[in-house]
Amino acid sequence: MKRTILNTLLGLGLATASAATFADGWKFLPVKDAGYKPDMTLSLAGGTLSPSNAASGGYAGVELDFNCLALQPPSGVIRSKISAGQFNHNGMKLTTFEVNPRWTVNMNENLTFGIGPGIGLVKAETAGQSTNLGALQFGMDLDYRIGALNLGLAARWQETSNRYITPTLRGANNSLIQAKIGINF
Repeated sequence: MKRTILNTLLGLGLATASAATFADGWKFLPVKDAGYKPDMTLSLAGGTLSPSNAASGGYAGVELDFNCLALQPPSGVIRSKISAGQFNHNGMKLTTFEVNPRWTVNMNENLTFGIGPGIGLVKAETAGQSTNLGALQFGMDLDYRIGALNLGLAARWQETSNRYITPTLRGANNSLIQAKIGINF
């Protein structure tokens, strides 16, 4: 069920994002502009992580996001989301570090929707073994700003390198559904 919802949202997001790709007006290095504002948000995140090779369990992390320093599209904004988190359930421990740019549009004055790819590093530990895995992911975020308060929901699929963690266990692909609460700066 979760995968069907994620696949549907992924398809809708890709169709929406492709429209902006062909537009003119891309801005390179907006950080150099006198009017650039990072609009930083620092959030605590919690949710459910579902590994493809273990039982689902709790996830906790932190996320810093801001307007991209390097590139901005003609419509919407690219938000850079840098996060670190941990899952530890039934003998499987995953520690993640991710960088996820999100093409973000306003749904109304306070509500935004973002979608995009990402890269990550996952440290997978189980049965006394530990392996570092590279990761590619795709996700989406819904954020609601109330003054300095930020409330968010996010979903992402993460595909890791297919390296052995134990002699019988390869990779640590997973999906994550999370809620976030943060402070806007």
